[in-house]
Amino acid sequence: MITSFDELLKIVKTRPKKTIAVAMADEHEVLSAISQANKEGIADAVLVGDKKSIIQCAKEKNIDISKFDIVQADNENQSVVRAIQLVHEHLADTLMKGRCSSATLLKGILDKQHDVRTGKLLSHCAILEVPTYHKLIFMTDGGMNIAPDLDAKIGIIDNAVACARLLGIDPPKVALISALEKVNYKAMPCTIDAAVLSKMNQRGQIQNAIVDGPLALDNAISKKACEIKGIESPVGGDADILIMPAIEAGNVFYKALSILAHAKTAGVVLGAKVPIILSSRADSEETKYLSIAVGLSISVKSKQ
Repeated sequence: MITSFDELLKIVKTRPKKTIAVAMADEHEVLSAISQANKEGIADAVLVGDKKSIIQCAKEKNIDISKFDIVQADNENQSVVRAIQLVHEHLADTLMKGRCSSATLLKGILDKQHDVRTGKLLSHCAILEVPTYHKLIFMTDGGMNIAPDLDAKIGIIDNAVACARLLGIDPPKVALISALEKVNYKAMPCTIDAAVLSKMNQRGQIQNAIVDGPLALDNAISKKACEIKGIESPVGGDADILIMPAIEAGNVFYKALSILAHAKTAGVVLGAKVPIILSSRADSEETKYLSIAVGLSISVKSKQ
């Protein structure tokens, strides 16, 4: 069971390098993260985009990209399509967002002709290492699915559980987050979804995890909060995965922890044939590097 990014990096460094196709690679933090990953022996890369812009971007920050192939693409859409094609043609093992927009990248992934879909829902999963919590937290979905219905939440849970299990967390404990721990069917429909999903898990319809909810955030991550409120839960105070009721809650949670609590963070899109390394444009070089490590670790193990 991996409980920190340091542990994850130690494991990734023992494995053969994998190749990342970077869509629209002329972005300082992305190039720095890729360069670091190469120096650490965990990744090779193919940089896709305008060659002159990529070289100039690297020169501005003295980033060595001499070991990487560059594939010319004249605009954002071409960069995304060519990067996806590299994955489809098995010339790259996974895909990473560079300066392109998330919308353009995801549109390319969703295009059936590119053959990187699996039929599963695509969802974003953030992995956070918070100084005040005893293990990694997987949080989803704060980046893709705006207001997921019950079916979408099942897909989001399945993706996050598969990711956590690939990192040795088996079975992961899944908390279905709401503003309170009781069902409020009139004012908070997400509490009904949580109750249904919990029962589905009990009846074996959602497998390979322990699922409970609705749980308020304090109940999910604090045993003391559970004790004070008299909550008995197999997940309470020890959650691995937090399933957010909507994108607003997930997005605020992620940014609050990363900026105010100085959490280390990583982000990947799950549900395609390969993990998609995707972080915000405002994320740091460290976040992009850790996102690479997560993406490579789950793509490597999934092929073993």
